[in-house]
Amino acid sequence: MSDLTGITYSNEIIDVVEEFDYDTQCEQYNRYFKNWRKNKQNPYAFNFEMNKRESVYIESKGFKVPSIADAEAETIGNIMNIVGIAMLIWIFVDNILGKVIIEVLAYFGVNIHSNFLTSALSGGGPEIVTAIVSVSALKILIPAVYLKIKLKMPKEVRYMKMMNHPEELIRSLAMTLAVGTVTCLPSLYTNSTTQLYSYFMNLDADVSAWGQAEFIVYTVYDIIILSIIMGLFYNGAVFAALRQFGDMFAVGMTAVIAGLLAQDISELPAAVFITVIACCGMLRSGSIYTAFFVRIVYRMYMLAIAMIEVNMGDANFLDKNFFILSVFVVSALAVGLSQILIVKRTYYAEYSSEVPHNKRVRFAFRAYPFPAVALLCVLAMILKQVF
Repeated sequence: MSDLTGITYSNEIIDVVEEFDYDTQCEQYNRYFKNWRKNKQNPYAFNFEMNKRESVYIESKGFKVPSIADAEAETIGNIMNIVGIAMLIWIFVDNILGKVIIEVLAYFGVNIHSNFLTSALSGGGPEIVTAIVSVSALKILIPAVYLKIKLKMPKEVRYMKMMNHPEELIRSLAMTLAVGTVTCLPSLYTNSTTQLYSYFMNLDADVSAWGQAEFIVYTVYDIIILSIIMGLFYNGAVFAALRQFGDMFAVGMTAVIAGLLAQDISELPAAVFITVIACCGMLRSGSIYTAFFVRIVYRMYMLAIAMIEVNMGDANFLDKNFFILSVFVVSALAVGLSQILIVKRTYYAEYSSEVPHNKRVRFAFRAYPFPAVALLCVLAMILKQVF
C-alpha cells in the first residue's frame, strides 16, 4: 500500500487513512478528506492504526491485539447512529412538526388547515404552497445542519467541487432519463393514469384552487431548489462520511437511506435508482453539481410526462407513448455510446480489510436508532398503501 507521497507501508502495519485509495478524486479534496479523517478525537472519522507485531493491555482482559473489525463496527455504528437521528428528525418535521406549525398559523387566522390523521391540507392557494415549501425544506435542512455539527466535516469534504470529467455529467443525465422511464411505467399504464401520474400526485391538497403564481412557485421550488438541497443532504455529509469504507458501500447505504425516507412504495424505486446515479455521477465527474443536475433533470422529465398526460389525455395515448419511447431510446443510445467513447478510468475508491462488505452492512443496520427508524419508514409505506 502507498499514500499520495508514494510511501509504501509494510503488511505488518495497518493505517486505514493512508491506505485508502486517493487516486479517484482531485488532490485538494483528498487532502481535506485525509486531514478530517486523521482527527482522533472525532468518533465519526475512521483512523484505525495498528502494528500487527504489537499488542495493547486492556484491563481485565490482558494483552490483546487491536481488532480492525471492532474499529470498523464502532465507527460505522457512530455514523449510522447520527444518520438515524437525522432521519428521525426528517420524519418528525414531515409528519408532526409541520402539522403543528400549520395549526398554530390557523389559530392566528391564516387560511390553512391540516389533519393529523392524514397529510391533507386545505385553505388558500398561496398559504398551502408556502406551507408545503417550508415544511419540505425544513425536514431536509434541519437534519443536514445536525449532521454538519456532529460530523465536524469541512465543506471541502462534504461537497466535491472539481468537475474533472464533464463527459460523465452527460452520461449521468442520459442514465437518469432511461431509468426515469423505467421507474414510471408501473404507475403510467393504469386505468386512472391522469389521477395517478399527475406531477402533483404526492400533494394531498386541492391544487385545482391554485392560481398560476402558485403553480410556478411550487414547480420552480420542486424542480430546482428541492433537488439541490436533497443533493446536499444525500451526496454531501451522509455520503462523505460513509465513503471512508469504500465508495460502493457509501453509494449503497446512501441509496437505502433515500429509499426509506421516501416513505412511499411507489416512490421507492425512483428514490433508490436516482440516488445511485447521482452518487456515481458525482464520483465519476468529480463534482456534486452532477448530483444536482441528475435530480433536476429527473423532476423535469416527470413534469413533462405529466403535462402531456393532462393536456392530451387518453385520446393521444400513442403520442404520449412515442414521447416516452423516444426519450428512452435516445438516452439508452447515449449511455451505450458513452461506454465506447469515454476513456476507462478508476472512478471509485476501494477499501478492503479482513471485514467483508456484507458484514459492514450488518454493522450499519445494528446501529441504533437506524434500524428502528428504518422499520418506521417501512411501516409508513405499508400504511400509505392500505389507506
